[in-house]
Amino acid sequence: MGHGASASIRILDERGGFGAPRRVSWAGGRFALGGEPREGDLDGSGLWMIPGLVDAHLHAAWQAFDAEDRVRLGEERTRRLVADGLRRTLVSGFTSVRDAGGLEPGLLAGVPTPERPRAQLSVRMIDRATADAEGGLDRAVEGALEAGARWVKLVATAGVAAPAGTGLDPVFTAAEQRDAVRRADREGAGVMVHAWGGAAIDDAVAAGALSIEHGIFMTDAQARRAAERGMTLVPTLRIYRLVRRMIDAGALPVAFRARVDEAVAEHPRAVLRARDAGLPIALGTDYGTVEQHGTGRLEFDALVEAGLAPGEALIAATSAGARLLARVGGAEEAPAGIIAEGGIADAVILRRDPREPGALSDPESVVAVILGGRRIDPAPRP
Repeated sequence: MGHGASASIRILDERGGFGAPRRVSWAGGRFALGGEPREGDLDGSGLWMIPGLVDAHLHAAWQAFDAEDRVRLGEERTRRLVADGLRRTLVSGFTSVRDAGGLEPGLLAGVPTPERPRAQLSVRMIDRATADAEGGLDRAVEGALEAGARWVKLVATAGVAAPAGTGLDPVFTAAEQRDAVRRADREGAGVMVHAWGGAAIDDAVAAGALSIEHGIFMTDAQARRAAERGMTLVPTLRIYRLVRRMIDAGALPVAFRARVDEAVAEHPRAVLRARDAGLPIALGTDYGTVEQHGTGRLEFDALVEAGLAPGEALIAATSAGARLLARVGGAEEAPAGIIAEGGIADAVILRRDPREPGALSDPESVVAVILGGRRIDPAPRP
């Protein structure tokens, strides 16, 4: 583990603001606050420090949108691309990720720990077809847990590739969701539920799932109930705009367009419903192509465009995601998402105030990324 310090740097607080400049040091993988400036300190004048960013919904193993294209890449090329994508994700400021399907423990183990974010895995996505093929949802859940999943990912409604006019009918029964949560809980795992809206969200709330993924058509009442149950909403705003661009470019079927347009229009409203209901919001990208990996900071801009104040979006990008991951992981696996005395030293140092429009997503804004007390150069490899 490395060590270092910055004097007179502004630090993000738990409310999404910045206090007076102060000294921050890190050693043994932990932060220490205060003290007099010392020789060798990084001059933090004009710099800002935020906790390491958290992507609570990533597909790190995916390097192409279409499943057949992913297969054609082959295992060796996929391994290289996954390692490079995770490295780019880390140097862009994301020190923790939750993979929402596709990344297996063996593939992750092939990437040296210092070259990737901390990661929690769901290993596979469980939809109706997967559950039926494995002999029922109970067996599919057990199989994911045995494969190393810390999160059980249930695909409880149709998604973007569904035919136009597809409704929000739940894929699983309320009883099935309850059983999945019970099985996961016994193993110390959590359940994350892909649900665009409808009864699937009601069932996830009642079952005790920990997060709703997307939640595009979530109602005010559902948001309030989810907040009361201590859940988190993980919206993925930008991916639907990217999918629309792929459709316009002819890379995806035009038949997807109507459903994607719905998602683009309604998703920001769900974010505001969650905010107004007191339901925690954690940043998620849903990224799964070579071009997308490493550009996750743009999702912060999408949250602000949806109506969150910059401070609220910073909380969504840091501590909200960290708290969600901490529900199934220990402190070393899921830092608290705050810069505090004795806390895990994961952070991003910026040369611009991240509350300014476009500042956080500016590739030139990152001075350094700190992972477990080790400073990482954000410059790309030659």
